Amino acid sequence: MSSANPFKALHLAQEQIADLDAQLLKRKLKAIESPCDTKAFLEGRELKAFCRNAYLGLANYPDLVAALASGGQKYGVGSGASHLISGHSVAHELLEKKLTAFQEQHIPNARILFF
Repeated sequence: MSSANPFKALHLAQEQIADLDAQLLKRKLKAIESPCDTKAFLEGRELKAFCRNAYLGLANYPDLVAALASGGQKYGVGSGASHLISGHSVAHELLEKKLTAFQEQHIPNARILFF
């Protein structure tokens, strides 16, 4: 049986992290002070945000924000379980029907499954 020191890997990892920190390459979690948008406020500075999910500017679109809030009040915010186990909500059913109707214009006999 090997008598290797179990802390050797930990020590090596700590050295590598210290090396990254010394090279200013250690990543740090930053708390953004603004909603998801094409700009971000960080530590009092306004920055351009090229990595956020607001490509079309819809993340804060008032109609979508209101619809999401309304849906949360009506249906709650829990994900539940698999549709085959606990069923799916009326909201899912309506979405699937509307998406199917839209796609049937282009794809005969289209069916949509939202998950």
